[in-house]
Amino acid sequence: MNESRSAGTLETPPPAHILNGFHAHVDNPVQLDRPWSYGWRCDRAVISLAEEPMRASWIAKTTAKMRPAGVGVSRPMLSTDGRYTVSGWRARTFLSGHRAPRFDEMAAAALRINESLRGLPRPEFLAPPELTGTWGQTEIFAAADASAFAEQPQEWIAPAMDATAVPRNDIAEALAKAVEITALRTEITAEDQLVHGDVIGCMIFDGAADPAITDLVPAWHPTGWSVALLVVDAMAWGNGDDALLDRWAHIPDFMQLALRAVLYRLALHAMLPNSRPEAWPGLSRTADVIAAREQHNEVQQEREESGEAAEENGEHVGHDAEESVNDTAGDQDSDEAGEGAVEAGEGAGERGAEDAEK
Repeated sequence: MNESRSAGTLETPPPAHILNGFHAHVDNPVQLDRPWSYGWRCDRAVISLAEEPMRASWIAKTTAKMRPAGVGVSRPMLSTDGRYTVSGWRARTFLSGHRAPRFDEMAAAALRINESLRGLPRPEFLAPPELTGTWGQTEIFAAADASAFAEQPQEWIAPAMDATAVPRNDIAEALAKAVEITALRTEITAEDQLVHGDVIGCMIFDGAADPAITDLVPAWHPTGWSVALLVVDAMAWGNGDDALLDRWAHIPDFMQLALRAVLYRLALHAMLPNSRPEAWPGLSRTADVIAAREQHNEVQQEREESGEAAEENGEHVGHDAEESVNDTAGDQDSDEAGEGAVEAGEGAGERGAEDAEK
């Protein structure tokens, strides 16, 4: 039910020349669901629309080479003349399996996928869109992604909104929550790299076999982003339990990435013209849970810092008191020594006087 990137869909299968172009000779292609971009299975091939040739070509070249440990990958299929796309269509190898709410396995697999992508350069097509002009789905997703990490998210959200229209209640609430989430963000120290940006939408399972990804949705963020986003999606729309936040909290900057993942989904809910009101309750609850967790963490951190400061102050007080006692003892010793010197002086004077009298 979440707002996700997807290629356009057709109610009719690819034309004959496309099937022939990818060596797919079948009479009755079968349409598949979201993990396969609603493409058509033609024996061992899945043929789907490729609305962005540059992106499709990059994905094909990358998935042909990546080897994540313990994760299967649908590989690209070349056309008869060696191309990755033909007239706006692309082909991948079919893998058996289906979507399943095995979120912890997804998270672990996501980290292994990202490890296999580490070191690859950022694709040019991942650049944020121009703030002027008409935005399509690609630009909206890119702007929402930029808003999640921008100092002023509204700069990326506003261009997609109709300033003359009164927003639906759920969209108005999403914009208000985005402001609240923005205020909770702090600096992230983990480095950006190439990561998978929609693991939950592209991963399938086939019994006890290794999980597999049907597609690669590239993003440029810290490696924990993939897990943070799938946890947010699982909690919002997949009946994922809130304890997912605890089980993956060891990832660097995880809660801050989760806040940004929520902000990303809030932005998409407000920006996409086909966003659905029924998707809002789950996202709203998830935003509240993660915001409350982060506020609790901040309070705990303040208490710990306050306790450490008090402990340090106590050490200083004890040290000062010890020095004061030592100073007092020193003064007393000095006084006693002074008194002894006076008495000795007086004694010496008395003896001197006696000697003089003699």
